[in-house]
Amino acid sequence: MSPTLCLSALLLAAPNFTVTPIDQRPPRESTPERQAEIERLRAAIEDEPRERAHRQALTHALIDAGELEQALEAARAWRAIDAYNLVVVRLIGDILSDLGRPEEALRTYSAVTELLSEDPEAQRALAGVLEARGELEGAQQRLEVAIALRPEDQRLSFELADVAMRRGELETAAARFEAIAGNEDAPTALRYPARQRLGQIYAAHRRAQTSDAARAEWSAKIDALELRGGSENDIKVYLSWDTDRTDVDLWVTNPKGEKVYYQHRKGRFGGELFDDVTTGYGPESFTAPEAAAGTYAVEVHYFGGSALKEARGEVMIVVDEGREGEAQHVFPYVLPRVGQSVRVAEIEVETANNEENE
Repeated sequence: MSPTLCLSALLLAAPNFTVTPIDQRPPRESTPERQAEIERLRAAIEDEPRERAHRQALTHALIDAGELEQALEAARAWRAIDAYNLVVVRLIGDILSDLGRPEEALRTYSAVTELLSEDPEAQRALAGVLEARGELEGAQQRLEVAIALRPEDQRLSFELADVAMRRGELETAAARFEAIAGNEDAPTALRYPARQRLGQIYAAHRRAQTSDAARAEWSAKIDALELRGGSENDIKVYLSWDTDRTDVDLWVTNPKGEKVYYQHRKGRFGGELFDDVTTGYGPESFTAPEAAAGTYAVEVHYFGGSALKEARGEVMIVVDEGREGEAQHVFPYVLPRVGQSVRVAEIEVETANNEENE
């Protein structure tokens, strides 16, 4: 077979991927049970007006009931007695966003850094919001302020490198990831994901080369990273979150309905979960070297954490990882309470014969 025919055959055999955002949260509607809970929480606040747990629960109960204006009023009443609490400030911003008032929401989010200008966590919180809005330059600026306040924080360095990578600043990103990967004092939960990101950057450099020798050089750098799951895959999913001391889980359900997660790490089609992080930030990752035809569902589950802490972060889905057609898709999520889960995206895989693997 001629080289041209060989290439054509490979292209025909390659799967096609369609990544679709999904938001399968419970419907917001008033029910007798929710109204009873709202009344109970209002009474609890009357008895203990400074108890954060009551105020947070009331605000979320009103949101669940679809009463967003009342939820905004409740959140603002909470903030009036708890102005420096990051949770309530971000909650007000979220409600304003849901009400279709994005500029007010952004001003509210920004107030976090005005109130706590010397707090790196406040800077990180605003950076996370800006990332979710796609404002990567602003997120990068906030993270640079945060790391200036706490230069030894390897997690902040990772996040800054991640934003630089998403902005296409590959040399800057690689330098930070290489520093983390080579730092024996950095936690393994950061060093390995840094190597994963380096694999993506090195693969991009390899694709840009025009000579076999140059491509071989970058391949050697990728091999030296010793990545579990390799650097060329049909599907790679990363989960990260911005809250410490929390356990957030990645669930991926394959076309046969088999869920791959921390208790069942390897699926029948070869998809595998890596890095179950139980103490905060992530990332966790899922790799499918050869995806089966059909639909992969990607979900996030808030397994455990403080009653006053939300789980919020992002899922990055990479299809055709390490190859010419590599594409990245990022989906933010917010889970207010432990035990909640949300489906953030579905990946439709079409093969040449469009038949599911047996």
